[in-house]
Amino acid sequence: MFLGYDLMSPAPDPMRIGEWLADPRDDSLSRGSERVKLEPRTMRLLMRLALTPGSVVSQDELLESVWSGVVVSPASVYQSMSQLRKVLGDTDDPPHYIETVARKGYRLVAKVSKPDKSEVARIAEAAPDKSTEIAPAPPAQVQKPRGRRWLALAAAVVLVAATAWWQLHSNRPPLPQTPSIVVLPFVDLTDGHTQQMFCDGLTEETSNWLAQVPSLRVVARSSAFAYRDRQADVRAIGRELNISHVLEGSLRRSGNKMRITVQLIDTNTGFHLWSENYNVEAGDVLRVQESVARNVAGSLELRISSETNSRFDGRRSKNGPAQELFLNAQAQALKFDSVSNDLAIALYRQALRSDPDFALAKVYLAKAIGNQRYFKSQLLEDLLPEILPLLAEAEKSAPQLADVYAVRGNIYVNLGRRELAQRDLKKAIDLNPNGVEPLAMMGRFHLVGGEPRDALSYYTITAALDPKDFGWPAYRCIALADMARFDEAESACAQARMLGPSSPWVYSVSSSLEESRGRMDEALKYSAASIERDSDIAAHHSERARWLGELGLMKESGAAFREAVAANPAAARRSNTLMYTGATAALATGGAKGLRSYVEEFDLTRSDDPKLQFELANAWLTVGDYNEAGNCINRAKTSTKFNSADLDSPWLARTSRSYLLISALVSRAKGENAAAEQDLAKLEKLLARMEDAGVRRAGVYDLKGQLAALRGRGDEAVASLRRAVDLGWSSAWIAEHEPYFASVHDRADFRALLAAVTARNAVTAAKLKEQLKAPQKPGA
Repeated sequence: MFLGYDLMSPAPDPMRIGEWLADPRDDSLSRGSERVKLEPRTMRLLMRLALTPGSVVSQDELLESVWSGVVVSPASVYQSMSQLRKVLGDTDDPPHYIETVARKGYRLVAKVSKPDKSEVARIAEAAPDKSTEIAPAPPAQVQKPRGRRWLALAAAVVLVAATAWWQLHSNRPPLPQTPSIVVLPFVDLTDGHTQQMFCDGLTEETSNWLAQVPSLRVVARSSAFAYRDRQADVRAIGRELNISHVLEGSLRRSGNKMRITVQLIDTNTGFHLWSENYNVEAGDVLRVQESVARNVAGSLELRISSETNSRFDGRRSKNGPAQELFLNAQAQALKFDSVSNDLAIALYRQALRSDPDFALAKVYLAKAIGNQRYFKSQLLEDLLPEILPLLAEAEKSAPQLADVYAVRGNIYVNLGRRELAQRDLKKAIDLNPNGVEPLAMMGRFHLVGGEPRDALSYYTITAALDPKDFGWPAYRCIALADMARFDEAESACAQARMLGPSSPWVYSVSSSLEESRGRMDEALKYSAASIERDSDIAAHHSERARWLGELGLMKESGAAFREAVAANPAAARRSNTLMYTGATAALATGGAKGLRSYVEEFDLTRSDDPKLQFELANAWLTVGDYNEAGNCINRAKTSTKFNSADLDSPWLARTSRSYLLISALVSRAKGENAAAEQDLAKLEKLLARMEDAGVRRAGVYDLKGQLAALRGRGDEAVASLRRAVDLGWSSAWIAEHEPYFASVHDRADFRALLAAVTARNAVTAAKLKEQLKAPQKPGA
């Protein structure tokens, strides 16, 4: 009861709702001289919302209280709510009367109060022939698809008129030219909420099915999941994501039976265009997803072509249990952490045991296996024998499945096989032009290829398609930092941290940004924050150890290395950068003897990883042992895993590292000057190409300085190093001890540069004294 009104009372008193006077005694609404007659059930709906103004009333509650004793579908609520909004004139954004709260229900936002007696009396005297009667809307019966199609058609007619009025009378920007949609996280209505993981997988795959319709823009799942447990009006969601439609759904499970309800809503008007209930067995969910995709396309008058049908074919499984296992695996994979990734792999394998021909499960199993290079620091080359056959099998049975080419293209990008990567990513984008993943991977293709301008353009597109995902601003931060656009990079990294506050990776990216511009105290704070969020990731420990080494704090760098080994011994041993950092710390504190002990302790001479062997060669060069360095180079180049593309890697060059430089110095020591010059010429060409593509990192100018010094061009070497210093270069200890700048060591201008950087580092090290004892969060 509210304001003395009982919903079940036969003749309750009138009440004022916003500008309207609602009189349940004759089901009328009055405003000035205007008087409108409502259908009795529509008035009860308004009164139910007015009982608890400002509070969300669920769809189930409305069905129970307003349609008590009548078997109807949720479409009845949608019809009556749309009719009520039209009568109230509630077309503003934000709404002034009734707000649709996505996946929750409805809320009356207008002020509710008791009218004075004189006003009620005046209304009672109004002539009945001045009123306009609104015809009752028939209840939409459950499982009547023909009626629903008629309803969708009728709603579409209303929508055209309402949208035209809206565009003329509101300040809202026009809707996107291309129909666009977000699939909000499905709500688990099961007793005990035991099916949330399954709902997440269902949401993800429903979105993927819709993405197969080329004329429909589908917002990616990261942005969709930002609205989980968030009460937001669908019109607000439309504004935030710049989309025309929302698909929301719920699932209730009892034993092996599932009831799935979905509804399509226009974000411009809040009108519901289509809804459906599906009663299915647990293993028949993919059929529901295909039906939803087709019905949404039909409601939006989008054509399902033969190509789209072919893409649908590639997503199917004939086996019910395999479908359920796949959706659960997808939900685990979405969490993107080591434990969840392992669970996803196990579930994908179970799905394939249930249906060995399930192409989609093969693709995402391959992807999850590939993710082990991040979570467990496994070499991607070691994972290929399982990854590539899975993708080849999926391609053979489902050649129109864009996911195949997106996943494989990403694998090739990380392997440095640029021609193959570009081939697959282009095909993925052709098959799914609005797919965020292949577009983002094309961004990565350019980023690791030393082309940050092109990378930035792709990441800007993905950020627009998926505005709530922290990954895209983080990648934009990397690209902007590579171009030395530090203020813009800082803003992008801040956005990434805001969107992904629990992600260790975004703090790692922030740490790298600060290091690239010489703010080492901030770099170490962000590094500590990334480790705090996940201490198992060797790359983040490696980062911290490297930054300490750059400052010349070699003892502390060695301690950070040992902490990494203690936190995750297996992952630490597989991280090339971390093992090199440990080697540098060992030689800094113990010279050649210390380095040899370190190599023996970790049995590094037995490793067949060519990248690690190049890094060890550099360590031996630092202590002047060219023989051991040559042995490492020989092991690297004779390894079955050796890829010549690693020699001139732009991704490595941006951080002051180049295997071409290491190889050239060893060749010189052996008297192979022609081979050395060939390597140096390749490096010079690489650095010139990177500069042309927009790279302005300090590491590139450091490498240019090393290259010039090796060729005896001292003035050029010092000028390049000075530019690196101006951009934030901090590696004075390394430049002093590695052999590449040997030809300019005695120059006064070179010594002055190192002295200035060393002094700056000393100030930073003093600030870090307490932090090194107890890592703090950024800003602490």
